Amino acid sequence: MKIKWYNIIESTNSKLSSLKNSCPDKQVVAAYEQSAGKGQRGNVWESEPRKNLTFSILFYPTGIQAKDQFLISQAVAVGICSYIRGKGIESEIKWPNDIYVGGKKICGILIENAIEGPMLKSSIAGIGININQKVFPGYLPNPTSLVLLSDRTFRIEDELEELLGYIFEEYDSIGSQTVEKYLDRLYLKDIHHIYTDTATGKRFDGCIRTVTPEGCLVVECENGEERTFAFKEIAY
Repeated sequence: MKIKWYNIIESTNSKLSSLKNSCPDKQVVAAYEQSAGKGQRGNVWESEPRKNLTFSILFYPTGIQAKDQFLISQAVAVGICSYIRGKGIESEIKWPNDIYVGGKKICGILIENAIEGPMLKSSIAGIGININQKVFPGYLPNPTSLVLLSDRTFRIEDELEELLGYIFEEYDSIGSQTVEKYLDRLYLKDIHHIYTDTATGKRFDGCIRTVTPEGCLVVECENGEERTFAFKEIAY
């Protein structure tokens, strides 16, 4: 596997982006510590140094149209769930691509895509997964880790290689079955829950029904109306 480890860098996504013109498909950049790790929606990814996995993967997909770019996010999320299942733990995907175990967040994913014409040219998948961290900052609402879930300590270098095997297996067979696996693992799918429309601040009862090919969330409201939400347009 093509893995470059760094002791400390600002962000694995930023580092890989600066290197990508000279890197092959599936190049991985991993860091024992990030000084400015990127999270979804402009957030910072918090991780105790040398306790967890923080890494990014460069993909050069073939044959994926720009309108279907969410497939990369789905494949990565499904691969991570398969890795966690290999530890004897069941996980779910909170839309768009956070990984939850028992209602607690164990992993975050940030996908940065480059488009060329109608096609997806490249993707950088930044992944932070909590492995050996036992204590988290109080402002994080619901974190968990493999060590807390299994009472086992892991060697993170070995775990990265194992995890990449699951991700690459899903990526190499990406297609309609990837979407099915993603929906099967979708957090709160077909379960009534209270959601917030972030544009209006109004709360409503609904059920997640599916995710569109473009990556939008489809929620069925109490009155039977189906509403579609893009990133940042709904909170739960």
